Amino acid sequence: MFMDKELKKYRKFTSADFALDDRFISSVLKPDEQANGFFKQLKDLYPHLEKSMNDARKIISSFEAPSEIINNEIKDRIWKKVMEETEGTPVIHIRSRRKYRWAAAAILFSVIASFSAYYILNRQDSTINEVSQVKNKPANDIAPGGNKAILTLADGSIIVLDSANNGTLSHQGNVTVIKMNDGKLAYDKGGAAGKIMYNTITTPRGGQYQLVLADGSKVWLNAESSLKFPVAFTGRERKVELTGEGYFEVAHDASKPFRVSVNDMTVEVLGTHFNVNAYGDENNVKATLLEGSVKVAEGGQSVMLQPGQQAKVSTEKISVVNNVNLESVVAWKEGLFYFDNDNIQKVMRQLERWYDIDVSYEGSIPAALFSGQMKRNLTLSQVMQILEYNNIKYSIVGRRMIISD
Repeated sequence: MFMDKELKKYRKFTSADFALDDRFISSVLKPDEQANGFFKQLKDLYPHLEKSMNDARKIISSFEAPSEIINNEIKDRIWKKVMEETEGTPVIHIRSRRKYRWAAAAILFSVIASFSAYYILNRQDSTINEVSQVKNKPANDIAPGGNKAILTLADGSIIVLDSANNGTLSHQGNVTVIKMNDGKLAYDKGGAAGKIMYNTITTPRGGQYQLVLADGSKVWLNAESSLKFPVAFTGRERKVELTGEGYFEVAHDASKPFRVSVNDMTVEVLGTHFNVNAYGDENNVKATLLEGSVKVAEGGQSVMLQPGQQAKVSTEKISVVNNVNLESVVAWKEGLFYFDNDNIQKVMRQLERWYDIDVSYEGSIPAALFSGQMKRNLTLSQVMQILEYNNIKYSIVGRRMIISD
């Protein structure tokens, strides 16, 4: 017989809890008499747990060749399977020097009433605790960013795109500037090319925007970014100037290379998909290729990239990184934050841009490292309450966040 205290800890377990519990995983992958006896006694004592245990058992045993060694790799695979089965999204794995915690933001759906809750799973004791509920949002909470941008026309006049009506916004020479019904900005070229005219689209902190250039190329701009471009491409090249971060899907035109200029760096393509991160507060300018091929040039150096490669440019030096995690690079475009063993300062730089806040630190900077993903439609307090479970202490005063030790 097992102690009631041992059994009691499982009384509120869900299928996800069981599927991520070391003891339960072991009982499924390498069953023994003691483990079987423990969970039989648990089921007898708490009959309502039987379905959750059976569901978790199916998840764990669904692997074709389960390992007998219960390691982090097995748990990672089980975690992903749990999220697939429960329609949840793994949000963030939190690592520090002292502990390893898993965090998740799971959306719970109910036919009777719908609400959202955020949960964190502590691997050390395999318990799930409710972190926060949307309905209890703090009064000083900060909403996530959205589609916000300013368009500066060739004559210097300005259009605030997020408040502009859909339809024709302006005529720039022979080109009509249109705000589409889905919010995108599009340039519709009509007739022969006239005088070269430049427009600039600028996103603020907490803003993002998508536009379609006159040649059909699509551009997504991340927060605190800008793109200067001709309203129609004439001559032998298609050249735009970027600050911040942008994702490009370039329309193929073998006669006119497409060039993205970032300070002294140039990314040159004919038709391809790539991302350029050129924020001034990051260590490097990064050009990452998803499809096709690109040439990255800076100073007297140049490299050709293949899909999955990234060029890092710093102090007139170009280095190439292979097998880049492309999902993490374009997560922002898909409405996600994606952290990959990032320190708190790198995480906060993303939050600063998206929530239009300034972050400062009091005392020592937390040593935690963060990996995983979470949706960018969370409020700032919801994001921070997830991070808070790794001893990240913070306060928000207006649009200033203070991280303290």
